[in-house]
Formats: sequence, C-alpha cells, structure tokens
Amino acid sequence: MGAIVTVERVLARTPALAVLLPMIQVYDVGCLLNLDVVARNATAPPGLALQLDSAFSGEGSTSMHIVLRYPGGVEVHSDHDRDCAPPNLSWFPGGVRGDAAHTLYHMPLWLHPVPPAEELLLTLEWPWARIEPTAVTLDGAAIARAAKRSSPCWPP
Repeated sequence: MGAIVTVERVLARTPALAVLLPMIQVYDVGCLLNLDVVARNATAPPGLALQLDSAFSGEGSTSMHIVLRYPGGVEVHSDHDRDCAPPNLSWFPGGVRGDAAHTLYHMPLWLHPVPPAEELLLTLEWPWARIEPTAVTLDGAAIARAAKRSSPCWPP
C-alpha cells in the first residue's frame, strides 16, 4: 500500500489548461507523481487529447517535459524514459474523465527508486501548450518518510 504525500500545487496555468500536482503516492520501490491536466473544453486547443497521448510516446515536439533535479545536479527527464538505469522517470498510463465543461486527464509519472531525503526541483515545460519552464520544489524528506510508512510490496 502506497503512502500519500500531499503536494496540492498548481504547476502551470493557461486560459485553457491547468497542470496540477495534487499528491505523490509513495511505495517502498518508487513513487507516482500524480499529475493532472484540467482543460476547459470551450477554450482547449484542438487536438489536446492527441497531444497528451504524445507524452507517452515521447514525441519531443509536442509532449509535456518534466525534469526532476536531485541534490548534486543529477537530472531525470520524462522524455528519456527508455533509459532504464535508475533513477528513472517514466509516464504511467492514466485516465480521462470529464463533462460538458471540463476534462481531467490523469497523467502519473513513475519515479524509481524513491528519491533522496533532500529538496528536489521539479521543472515542467510544454511549448505546444505555451507553458514556459516553471519550477517547484518537492520535499524529498516527506517522500522518504512516506516510503517508510508504506507497506512493502513484497515481504523481505
């Protein structure tokens, strides 16, 4: 069972889109950064669903880019998820829900292994959606504590 770290941050906002990081689900083996993209359907760019799908394929020209910078300068990129050596940050299949006014695209990122118990810098950039690079700090110590609270995926 994963433990929850509440983040509740708006990472970026345009007139049509909001990119949110409400929480991080932490397991003993890694964690899910639960990104949400909320679209106002009336003003959302045409083809938004296809552009969000491209994040999973790593198409550089249209996909959202996430970079996680560790203490000491190590960086992990969402568009380099084919590199399996840890640390690794990769898109995880999400889901879509909505109504006539808004659509929520759930776009989790899997981070392996659990990061160090130090401050981390998460940077988001999405040129296609006109989102310039924006950065927020994440509390690595809170993530490490949550990993210790989580139930192990397998017994030792």
